[in-house]
Amino acid sequence: MQTKFTCLAGLAALFALPLVAAAAMTPGLYEYAVRMEMAGAPPNMPAQTSQRCLTAKDMEGNKAYEMQHDAKSDCRIEDLVQNGAQFSYKMACTKPQKLDGMVKGSSTPTGMTMDMTMNVAGMPGAMTQKITAKRLGDCK
Repeated sequence: MQTKFTCLAGLAALFALPLVAAAAMTPGLYEYAVRMEMAGAPPNMPAQTSQRCLTAKDMEGNKAYEMQHDAKSDCRIEDLVQNGAQFSYKMACTKPQKLDGMVKGSSTPTGMTMDMTMNVAGMPGAMTQKITAKRLGDCK
């Protein structure tokens, strides 16, 4: 069962970052943390963290928030709404597993916070994720 939760968390993390204008975030090295909660999962699961260097070029055309997509996935982002540093969007996938989700968040020059709620086919209840990114400094 733990493997299923890990796979779902990984799948969701692949599509968690929105395609919002990255102008509010400053180029540099960022640490992303993803905390997940879902029915049947162990409580207080540790956050999954990763680091990513975002260049000025990454900030152009929303590249800073695009994640590598699994070739077997068809997830898509719909109904993106931006209002200053605030954003929201819907996401939907049919492969490798059906899921629908809603995301709301905000960004600053040194970070981002996002809340995601997803309904995954075959899972009892919604899965929620809180994603944060914080600038650690310049890229090395």
